[in-house]
Order: sequence, then structure tokens, then C-alpha cells
Amino acid sequence: MYDSFETPMVLSLIACDTVITDAQSGKKTLVGLFNSVGAARYPHVLPRFFIFASLTNGNGVVEFRIRLKAGNGDTVFDLPGKVPFNTPLDAPEIVFDIQNLAIKSTGSYELQIVHNDIPIASRILTFRQIEPPQNGGRQPQTRH
Repeated sequence: MYDSFETPMVLSLIACDTVITDAQSGKKTLVGLFNSVGAARYPHVLPRFFIFASLTNGNGVVEFRIRLKAGNGDTVFDLPGKVPFNTPLDAPEIVFDIQNLAIKSTGSYELQIVHNDIPIASRILTFRQIEPPQNGGRQPQTRH
């Protein structure tokens, strides 16, 4: 295992409904990209979504964390990850499959990639209240 001599740079950090990986080429297709989620009631559980990230400028095996922080500073999740670099020019891709994520309340949440306890990239995910359906159907959820 190698130590990282460089601070990795984040090329992308994306939340989406699905990631499809082509079996032959290894290319990834991201489906249903979103920045916000609407639900009729909170707490709300997202049954499944994915986080896709791509990094560069690393050397050897680089350890990092994917973290979601609520607006009040509480950590919703903090997941470890490792990504191998053959050279700092590599741009490896990482996919996290997140299941049954419970969001306690509406508001802005910060999705972060953390390296050596320092956030090196972040984006805002907004969770908002929407009107329930008038027909008494199941709880709606929208993603944008």
C-alpha cells in the first residue's frame, strides 16, 4: 500500500437514482441526477440512491470519506472509502449505493468528500416539503 503524496482533486460529486455499469467497457451511465428531494412527510426515508464521484491527483491508495451533514451540523452518515491511483493523472470513479437513508427534517444538507479530515469537495442536497396527493394515494417523492 502506498501513502498519498498529493491532495486528491474531485472532478465530480453527483447524487442520482441509478448507476449502470457496462459489463464490457466499464463505462458508467448515471440516471436520474438530482439536487433536491421533495416528500410529503418528514422524517422521510429514501429507499435507494447512488453517489458517484471521480477524483484525480492521488498517488497510491487514497483513503477518503463520503459524509452527509445536516444544516445544524449533525452528521447523517459518514462512509469510508479507498481509491487506488497508479499515477496522479488517473481519474478513478467511485460509486456508493445508499439504502434506506432517513432524513429527519427539511432543509439543506451538505454532501462532502473528506480527505485527511478536510472536506475537499461538497455540494448541497435540499430536502423540501411537498403537498400530499389529494386522492389519498401513497406518499409522493420528487427529485430534481
